[in-house]
Parts: sequence; C-alpha cells; structure tokens
Amino acid sequence: MAASSIPPDPDGGAELDVLLDRITALKAEQKAIEAALTPLLEQLSGALEAGELDANFAHNDCNFCWSAGRISYVYPEHLRQQEQALKQAQRLAVASGTATQKHGKAFWTIKPGRS
Repeated sequence: MAASSIPPDPDGGAELDVLLDRITALKAEQKAIEAALTPLLEQLSGALEAGELDANFAHNDCNFCWSAGRISYVYPEHLRQQEQALKQAQRLAVASGTATQKHGKAFWTIKPGRS
C-alpha cells in the first residue's frame, strides 16, 4: 500500500507519511545491501571451504560465525500420505470448531511495490 493511498489524518497525516517514507527508503536500502552482500558471502564461504579461515572469527569488531543451515528431510511416500491425512483432519477440526485458535507475535511485512 503506497503512502498516498492512506487517508489523510488531520492530527498526524504528515507525520505518518514521513514515517512510511523512511521505512520504504530503508527497505530499498536493505534490498540493495542484501544484493551486494550475496556474492561477498559466497566468496567468504569459498575461503572457508579452502581452509583460509575458521568457521568462527572476529574482524574489525565484528564476529563472524558460519552456520551449515537448517536440516530438512525428504520422507517416503507412505509418510507423505499420512501427513496429507493429518492436514485434512486438521482442516476439518478448524472447520468444525474443535481446534483452538491462538495468535503468535504480531509483526509487519514490508515489501517494495511492483514496478
């Protein structure tokens, strides 16, 4: 939602526009930083694989720690079928009202608009 599509608020519309403008500018900067950082991190991983550095080290008052990533599994077909049956049972429990709803911590998702 663009800042201009928010109805004006006589008590703070300009302040809200400034807030939203700052957030969207920071998100654009974050995206540019992430794009520039990706090949650098790949080079750093290459240096780790080549044995040029340790998985944990400090440089210029920053601590670097390499993580292998999250482990995931591919299950056999009979387990995937059981998973689908469980998901269907869960949907039915929600639809019938026998499942109890709970909310996680609220958060904002901010994505750039499509050009």
